[in-house]
Amino acid sequence: MLAFFCILALSFVWTSWESADIRLFQLFNGKGGRPGWLDLSMLVVTQLGNGLFAYLAAFIFYMHSQKLFSYELAVGNIFLWLIVEILKLFFHRKRPYNALTQIRIVGIRERGASFPSGHTSQAFFMASLVSNYFILGQGIKISFYLIALCVGITRMYVGMHFPRDILGGAVLGTSWGMLCMILIGNWHL
Repeated sequence: MLAFFCILALSFVWTSWESADIRLFQLFNGKGGRPGWLDLSMLVVTQLGNGLFAYLAAFIFYMHSQKLFSYELAVGNIFLWLIVEILKLFFHRKRPYNALTQIRIVGIRERGASFPSGHTSQAFFMASLVSNYFILGQGIKISFYLIALCVGITRMYVGMHFPRDILGGAVLGTSWGMLCMILIGNWHL
């Protein structure tokens, strides 16, 4: 996964990848009007990748006698946020609304750089951590990753990230979740 992340990061110097990135972003973002209920739904789903949601989830797990897991989720969330912010400073990639014209912005304009997507990395981190911490069926594990993928798609829909930002966030979040599971020695396949 680290090698894939590095190749993804290197792809920023290849202009052919940039044009594909923009076309795919425009497909999800769309310039025309969208129904209000869809915009609202996307704003709700995108918040599943918010760090505050991770703390709420940690609190719920704590209240349901999963204290160790709640600590791992909260601490992992803090360190993932730091990693994302350091990478954003390093890559300093412009957000779509700073790089393109005529895009839709749904909700607020988020500050900071675009790569990697913090919301997407957070969603994939939580999917990875929950899926590997608890003994769950394959269908439930896949459902968690599909929800994380939906968070990534919403980040393009609301105009905050390009596809490679989403892909980078997915790889980073999944890797971070797996690393956390290995470090605590509680890996379930």
